[in-house]
Amino acid sequence: MHQVLVNLPDVDRLLSQSYHTLSSEPVQYTLMTRICGATDSPELKRKSENSWKDLLEPIERLFLNDAAAAAAIERGGVFERAASFVTFSADVKRWESSAGVRVVTPDLPDKLGVVEANLHSLTRDFGACLAIPLLYGQDFLDRYSQLLDDFWKFDNDIFPLLMMGIPSWAPLRVMKEGLAARSRLVNELEALYRRIDQHQRGEPVDFGADMSDVSNVALERNKVYNREHWSFQRRGEGDLAVLWGQNANTQPMLFWFLAFVYSTAGLLPRLREEIAPYVKLSQTSPLEILSMNLLGLCRDCLLMKACIFETYRMANEPASVRYVARPITVKDGEYNHELKRGTFVTAAHSLIQRDPSVYTSPDNFEPNRFLKPDPESGKLSARYGALKPWGSGTAACKGRTFAEKEIVALGTAVISLWDIGPASGTWDLPAMVPGMGAKKPVKDVRVVITRRVLL
Repeated sequence: MHQVLVNLPDVDRLLSQSYHTLSSEPVQYTLMTRICGATDSPELKRKSENSWKDLLEPIERLFLNDAAAAAAIERGGVFERAASFVTFSADVKRWESSAGVRVVTPDLPDKLGVVEANLHSLTRDFGACLAIPLLYGQDFLDRYSQLLDDFWKFDNDIFPLLMMGIPSWAPLRVMKEGLAARSRLVNELEALYRRIDQHQRGEPVDFGADMSDVSNVALERNKVYNREHWSFQRRGEGDLAVLWGQNANTQPMLFWFLAFVYSTAGLLPRLREEIAPYVKLSQTSPLEILSMNLLGLCRDCLLMKACIFETYRMANEPASVRYVARPITVKDGEYNHELKRGTFVTAAHSLIQRDPSVYTSPDNFEPNRFLKPDPESGKLSARYGALKPWGSGTAACKGRTFAEKEIVALGTAVISLWDIGPASGTWDLPAMVPGMGAKKPVKDVRVVITRRVLL
């Protein structure tokens, strides 16, 4: 039995109940078995129950800590990557490969280069190429040439089908190809964890792979896997959920953020003016970023934060799912609802996001709606308000701090260095494919990209 909560006033308090009452562990286990390919068994269930909190701890230490998340992103080489967002070259960067890049005008010292590209594919893979090495090391991304193609095929094609309960044996071509991509992902993660294990035991590492930049998240998770005697295949299946959680929502949201910022009249110059004190640009051509105060951007740039919040409202469909471990009564005004043990409950946070009684002109991108005077100081502040893009309660998204800082860092870098316009001459953003999490565009957005020139 599954129950749905819609706009419950006290939902945060309800979902903050201890895991003895409302638990996310069965939800995570279902994700691993139904979506990530693990075979349900009493042994796996026992190992999962003994491990899941300890497996989450290293994720929380990196992805929920402001300083740790900012330091990790800065180590990712944001400045260098942003300078090569497009390369005007036949020798393209990894993130350009799927974007249908076409050089319209070569980039020459006396002539501004122009490139056409598919913005969704470009920004999605640009973000993934920063994020994945921060978790698993650069060698993992470099060694697995099909990683991005396989990941998006898994996420876009079969994740929604499996979530809906369509069996993996369904005679659908999309299912067959998606399962093959999932198998490759699990196999590569399994091989990675073999290398991590060799590295931690002081043994020769397969292929002589460089393990020096593998994050403490993966290293600490491997210690937990070893303690509970997880097989390497099960480790690959368990970490597919981590890889998915790191990228499936954040990278499409980076696309929507940039699409809204560049397509909304008058917004881009306001954002550039706001972020300018926190981004030091070169006086050379082409323009380069010399330094970026990421913590300052996240703390002080209210319009930037409001644009991100509005992007979440427009293009994200969050929900919080819990297993009812003990019966509980939910008060809803004059009504009482009994949640029975052994059932699931979902808080559908997204249902208010296009509600005109909550957000005026809900179909318009209006970031100013999130800028409000502080009731005590009177100073303007950017607040989520009723918006819950990360879910709610104790099991809210573990990567929220890292994800927001990634969008701020990469968004700021692109805005600082590049001008982007519609290839057709007029912005026409596509409709969105509904689903749980970040919405996908029904088609890509063809754009022209040129280097920004300071006047």
